[in-house]
Amino acid sequence: MIPKAVRDLLKEEDLSTLYEIRDLLSDMISMREAPLSKIGPTRDRGSNREVIEERHSGTMTFRLERVSCGKNCKGCPHGPYWYGYWREGGKTRSKYIGKNLNAQRLKKE
Repeated sequence: MIPKAVRDLLKEEDLSTLYEIRDLLSDMISMREAPLSKIGPTRDRGSNREVIEERHSGTMTFRLERVSCGKNCKGCPHGPYWYGYWREGGKTRSKYIGKNLNAQRLKKE
């Protein structure tokens, strides 16, 4: 909910300022909603990961990835494993989820 004080201030602004505010908010929303990669099997440049699947839930992007350990082992690539990605302070953060991504986790994140 938008605080009353903010709404009252916005009511006093002229149309061109409101358009600027709208554009600013649109850019901010796009940055938060922007997917981290395209859907489908892809390999990140310079990465040892192959993206198999991608799902979105709120501000979190979940990716099913095969990962190469870089040790020239016979089991590479390993997985696939789920990882969660989000943006924080202008940086992309991630965390290991595991072999399974359940529906409850999608709703929680």
